[in-house]
Amino acid sequence: MLKWLSRTLLLGAFLCLVVLVNTGCSVLGVNAKTLSGRTTVTWLVRTDVNINPWEYKVVDEFEATHPNIHIKLVLVPSGANFDQKLVTMQVGWEPADVFSTWGNNSWADEVYRGFAADLSPYIQASHFSFDGMNQKLLDQYSVNGHVYAIPFATGGSYTFYNVDMFKKANLPMPPTSWDDPNWNWDTMLKDAQAMTVKNASLNNRQYGMSDDLWPENANSMLFGGDYFQKSTYQDGVVSATTATDPLVEKSVQWKRDLMYKYQIAPLPADASLLNGFLSGKVGMSMTGVWGFWANKPATFHWAVAPLPHFSNNTQDVLFTDPWMMSKDSKHPKEAWTFIQWLCDPAHGAKSYMEASGAVPPWSQLLPEWAENTHKVMPSLSQEQLMQVAQGSLDHGRESINHLAISYGQFDSVISNVLSPVYNTGKVDPAKALNDVQQQLQETIQKVGPVKPLSATH
Repeated sequence: MLKWLSRTLLLGAFLCLVVLVNTGCSVLGVNAKTLSGRTTVTWLVRTDVNINPWEYKVVDEFEATHPNIHIKLVLVPSGANFDQKLVTMQVGWEPADVFSTWGNNSWADEVYRGFAADLSPYIQASHFSFDGMNQKLLDQYSVNGHVYAIPFATGGSYTFYNVDMFKKANLPMPPTSWDDPNWNWDTMLKDAQAMTVKNASLNNRQYGMSDDLWPENANSMLFGGDYFQKSTYQDGVVSATTATDPLVEKSVQWKRDLMYKYQIAPLPADASLLNGFLSGKVGMSMTGVWGFWANKPATFHWAVAPLPHFSNNTQDVLFTDPWMMSKDSKHPKEAWTFIQWLCDPAHGAKSYMEASGAVPPWSQLLPEWAENTHKVMPSLSQEQLMQVAQGSLDHGRESINHLAISYGQFDSVISNVLSPVYNTGKVDPAKALNDVQQQLQETIQKVGPVKPLSATH
C-alpha cells in the first residue's frame, strides 16, 4: 500500500512539473493557497489562439509583481459552452473570480442573475482612476450609478477596403472623417459598381462590397431604425420589438438588393467559398472592430474608413468588452487587484491593445494604437487612424448583444427567419419581418417576466 502511494505521489509530482513547463505559468489550481502560501484567483477566458498567448503573458507579469496572488487560467470555447461553464462555476464551489462576456449571454444577463459584483466600493477604496476613459463606455456598464464592469477594449463598425482594388479602378480612397457628407451610400454604390466583375466564373469574379455587419440590427441602425426600443439599451428588458418598422424593412431590402438587384455583393454560398474580404476579390467589407485583427493575414494593401451616411441618423454598433468580478468570489480583494491590473492603461489594457489591435477605451493609449495600426495600413496617417477610431465612438451605440437580457434567444429568431431572404432572394422582406415580429413577441413570453436592471440592483 505504501509503495503504491509513493508511486502515485511521484507520478502526480511529475505530471505537475510537465504541465508547469509546457504552460509557462503556474496551474496549481484551487489548492494553490495551501500548497504555495498564495491566494488563487480564477480567471475564466475563451479559447482563442490569438489572445491566449497574451493571457499567459499577463499572468506571468502580474504574478511577478504580486507574489502573494496566483492566477488560475480556465480556458473554455466561446458561445454556449462558455455560458454553461460560467454558470457551473458560479453555482458550484469554485466561482469564476474574473470573467467577461465571451458567451451568448450578455453583461445584463450576468448582472440580472446576480453573478456580477458591484465594483463601486472597490473602485472608491482603491481610488482607481478613470481619467482618459470615455464616460459613456463606463456608464453603459453601470446600474443606478454602480459600476458592474470595467471596459478594457472597444471599437465600432467600419468599412474595411482593398486599397489595391480602389487604385486599379482609379477610384479616390474613402475619407476618415465620419462627418464627411460626400461619403454616403450613393458614393459607396458607385465605387462598388466600378470594382464589380460579374458574369464570370467564381475565380474571375470581383465584388464591390459585402455587408458583414453584426448583429442584424446593425443594418437597421444605418437607416435610423432598430428592432429594439431605446429602453432596452438602458434597462436590459426586451418588453416589445419594432421589427415591422419601415426603416427596418428598408434595411433588409437594402441588404437583399446588394446581392440580387445591384449584384455587387456575393451570395451567401459564394461568400463562404471566397473566404470573404481576405480573398482579395471584395472591394469593401462593412464589419465590426474585429476587422482590425481578422484582416491582418491579407496579402494585399487594405485600410479602414467610416461607415457611409445612409440617413441623418446613421449609427454604428460599438463592441466594448469589459472585465467583471464574481459576486460570490471567495477572494474579492485579490480579484479586484487583478482586475485593476487588467484594466490599467499602463499594464493589461496596453498589452491587450498591442496583442489584439483592438481600439483602447483609454484616450492616452490611442496615439500608440494609431502608431501600431499605421504599420499595418501605411496608406493612412496616425492622425487619420485616430480620427476614424474616435469617430466610431462618437457616432456609435453599444451592441444590443451586450446590454439586453436573454439577447441570444432574440438573435436566433431574427437570423433564422431572415436567412431565406438573403439565401434565395425570393422571400419578401415585409412578410419575413412580420414573421420576425410575431416570433419575437412569442420569445418575450417564453423568456417570461423580466424586471429592469435598475429595479433589481
